[in-house]
Amino acid sequence: MPTTPQDPLYNEIDSSNLESVRKEVVWNNFFVGTPFLEELRRAGVADPYLGGAGMTEVFLYGRPQGAGVNPGQTITVTRQQITDKLKFYEKGYASWFPMDDWEMDDGSGTGGVINSGPSRICDIYAIFMEALVMQINTMLEMDAYRHGQQSSSTVQDNRYKVSNGLDEALNNGIDTSLYGNRYTSYGQQARNGAIGSAINVTPLYLGQQVTTGTAAAPSTSNPGQINFGSLIHLWSQCKITGGAPKLGITNVFGFKAIAIALDAYRRDASNTKHDITWDALDFNGTQIYSDPLAPSATAQYYIPLSSNAGASGNTSLVDGVGKNTTTIAYTTPQFYNSSNAAVTVSPTNSGLPSNSIIQPSEAVYFLTPNTFKLRTTDKPGWNFGVRRTSQWNNVSVDTIFMRLATNLYCTQPRQNAMAFGFTALG
Repeated sequence: MPTTPQDPLYNEIDSSNLESVRKEVVWNNFFVGTPFLEELRRAGVADPYLGGAGMTEVFLYGRPQGAGVNPGQTITVTRQQITDKLKFYEKGYASWFPMDDWEMDDGSGTGGVINSGPSRICDIYAIFMEALVMQINTMLEMDAYRHGQQSSSTVQDNRYKVSNGLDEALNNGIDTSLYGNRYTSYGQQARNGAIGSAINVTPLYLGQQVTTGTAAAPSTSNPGQINFGSLIHLWSQCKITGGAPKLGITNVFGFKAIAIALDAYRRDASNTKHDITWDALDFNGTQIYSDPLAPSATAQYYIPLSSNAGASGNTSLVDGVGKNTTTIAYTTPQFYNSSNAAVTVSPTNSGLPSNSIIQPSEAVYFLTPNTFKLRTTDKPGWNFGVRRTSQWNNVSVDTIFMRLATNLYCTQPRQNAMAFGFTALG
């Protein structure tokens, strides 16, 4: 039964006294920080997009011929292709709201019949404008961990409108990613064909090892633990290809697991404060930052990412396709070796088991910052620019759009590494 309103609704104290209000103060109880993109910008990866049908990055994938020779030996000289290119496209983002100048004013002083004068507690228009920026930044941050490809036989979800993020960059076309996809191409370039493994990254799965899964009855692989050996493996995987993994990113709860693991070993770790206001762990030259929007199975219980936090409608944080970065269980495919024989575990040294239900849980990335490019347009109208359109035949309502054209991609994926499948529990 609904509660019967008090009659009269207000008592004498409420009716005869003004309420205490701190004007122009609105507390943010929704949006969170975006340290991954902040750190990439600090590393100088911003490369203005000046126009064109696409963005091309040329890469070396093979070698010219060579061998030991005898003096006077005749050599059959042939030319083999050793370079190719990655091609990416600019992606468009927008956030918007309807502006009713009966309610609010855009600063011109011509509107805001209601939200004005001494009675105004805060500027509604200014709040919405700041929220537009935070919404775009939130979408960019979350999309940076996902992918920007169309759905296919190996990619479950269609995300071609958004950035070509880490999930597709740090993959090898054989192993399933953090989100259960296999990206057989990257930057319009096919993996494992003529260019071999030049743009491949083998993920490291840290979950329970099982060998009993079948197509009819998948086994269950529970999350494992992250430890010093796992972290040094990621560092080594970057270094062996010439990478310099200076940036580490994980969710706040992944950060917790890593901090506990390093503290238990009393190994190469220090907790230092950096100038972007996020704490980081220093692991062998890799600064590991915690990002509340990074992939996690645990974060959804503390910030509004899904219904688990009581979020619904516009009270949940979403990426550019209305999804989030929460990791969920999925079933791995059957893996095969080079002879096309079925094997119980991936042949790539990833540790992923065949035909198993796995919990991706928490993830951590070891990144070489200068291998990434953040390609934001130099055109002001699409660089957090605002466009206002009239709603036809409406006496007071317009629509305000904030727009951004950008893309985030990696030019040398193999100089980066990632691991997933470890628990956030201490």
